[in-house]
Amino acid sequence: MNAEARLRPEHAVAGRTAPASAALAGALILGVVAAYSPKTALEALLALALVVVAVWRLDLAVAVFVVLTFPEHLPGAFGEGVTLAKPVGAVIALAWLAIVASRRGAVPILPRDCPALFWAAVGFLALGTTSVLWATGGSETIYVLGRLAQVALLAVIAYTAAGTRSGFRTILWGYLAGSAITSLYSIATGAYGQNGRLGTLFDPNYFAAILVPAICVALFFAVGEGDRRSRTIAAGVALVDLAAFVLTQSRGGLVGLGVGLAAAVVLAGRARPRVLALVLVLVAGGLGYYAVAAPAHVLSGSSSGRAGEWRVAIRMFEHHPVGGVGLGNFTVVEPSYATETVDLNRVGLIVNQPHRTHNTYLEVLAELGVPGLLLFLAVIYTATRAALGGLARLTLAEDPLELPARGLIAGAIGLFSAYIFISATWEKQLWLIFGLLGAVAVLVRERDEPESS
Repeated sequence: MNAEARLRPEHAVAGRTAPASAALAGALILGVVAAYSPKTALEALLALALVVVAVWRLDLAVAVFVVLTFPEHLPGAFGEGVTLAKPVGAVIALAWLAIVASRRGAVPILPRDCPALFWAAVGFLALGTTSVLWATGGSETIYVLGRLAQVALLAVIAYTAAGTRSGFRTILWGYLAGSAITSLYSIATGAYGQNGRLGTLFDPNYFAAILVPAICVALFFAVGEGDRRSRTIAAGVALVDLAAFVLTQSRGGLVGLGVGLAAAVVLAGRARPRVLALVLVLVAGGLGYYAVAAPAHVLSGSSSGRAGEWRVAIRMFEHHPVGGVGLGNFTVVEPSYATETVDLNRVGLIVNQPHRTHNTYLEVLAELGVPGLLLFLAVIYTATRAALGGLARLTLAEDPLELPARGLIAGAIGLFSAYIFISATWEKQLWLIFGLLGAVAVLVRERDEPESS
């Protein structure tokens, strides 16, 4: 066909009507599906909308994913949270691949920009993969490897999506939105479990831990120099999250929050007077609550079986100091240690209902030995070091993102501390935080670009 033919009006009309015809066909298909299964049609429509959003704004899609992953179980007709999070994550991963392939060199890529963090994570995954050779439960190792691969990919995608000023801010606000929505829903519906602890949608200890970064980031947004509406919303998020945090009655979370708030004061920089004032108010309120109104079991010295599991983890390490018992195999091997001379205060939890270690670092040490723990700590160290380096450059540039970055680092330190009391090796929020910490290092490159609305 020659150029003149291509410019004929009938071809131009056909070109304009093709998208409309496709949209009409799609609407008809959705209508037929909706007649038989409204839920399936709604999920298909949401998936289609997410594809469009992910290609248009990867950071916005990641923020939506973050909101969906806060509750372990979604309320209402959607059922288990994982059934919605997995397809959403798959869509985001495909969109990320398309963006990286089409804009090669123009977007932040973790292996290129932050190789130390990337290769530490790869080394950790590689060691976990190798451990299938000596693990007692190979199927457990393969299952955990699948979980780890997914969350490691999330860290890589989050790094790319948060590597711009607007992307970093959008994902942080997504984290705050997820924490506040889940907290509000749980408080409003009276979702309380054993001992009156806020729960049902989530494990109280895990939820308390992931609230720590949200509270720290919200505090720094609240004391920032942005518009009044943003500061007011951030303050509201902090109050809602603090209320939910108290209701979880998590002692490990309390330790994490204490460490996070102390880190916030140390890292506050030019905002230290305001941050210190807020932290002192929170400390005073917390001391008053725990002295007068806190349930007795929160203040008791009971470890709920953690001490026994920690002793078993240490004994596993003593028997397998180099390779460990295999990734994901703590609960597989744990019952065999009940017959050994280990001081166990709750043997039933070890034999009849094997639990995870309730300590992320001891679990890695027991399952992958000293090399595994060193690699995991290397991931934490390189991510934090990258963030601190980026923070120094943001401070010199007097960048407005300096304060949110400070809140993120303080919250991450609190999260790492809270994970001393729970096993969280493959938790989504942990690896999301790794990606966000790494992204702080490249934000200063974007400071002269115009902000997106």
